[in-house]
Amino acid sequence: MPVTGLNHYLIVAKNLERTKDFYCNVLGMELAERPDFGFPGYWLKLGDEICVHLASQDPNRIRDRFLLKKHPKGTTGSGSVDHIAFLAQNPGAVRERIQKNRVAMHFRSFPDAKLFQIFLKDPDDITIELNFLGEVIDEKEWQGKGSASAMTLTRAKGKRTSLARQN
Repeated sequence: MPVTGLNHYLIVAKNLERTKDFYCNVLGMELAERPDFGFPGYWLKLGDEICVHLASQDPNRIRDRFLLKKHPKGTTGSGSVDHIAFLAQNPGAVRERIQKNRVAMHFRSFPDAKLFQIFLKDPDDITIELNFLGEVIDEKEWQGKGSASAMTLTRAKGKRTSLARQN
């Protein structure tokens, strides 16, 4: 039987509640019902599909048995995984949500391919890539938007732009 698609990924979170809040508040995911697996965690969904599983890094015999490894000190960044990509829509609304939650971001645009991307980090230092297919974004227009009292866009080398806190 062939593999037919991605079902979910699991993050062993340093701070379970903070990581849950990031995925819900910044990326707009919702909590889904989760069976009692014998260890603390959450299932998060987009629409009707569960795509992110969260587990606490706190020692747990049951979790370690089924995940086939121990996480005595949790994870460090994305480890062997470089990033996790999601399809997204309405880049302006996503940007507002990211800024509202004061999360640093980078973006780049590929007008010829009609692709716009936003990159950010979750609380466990995992890189998240948001792909907006069919979107052509004027980077100069995006560069000038932002709240002066909170965050503004600053130009970085190449086509990447970062969101930085103003002092």
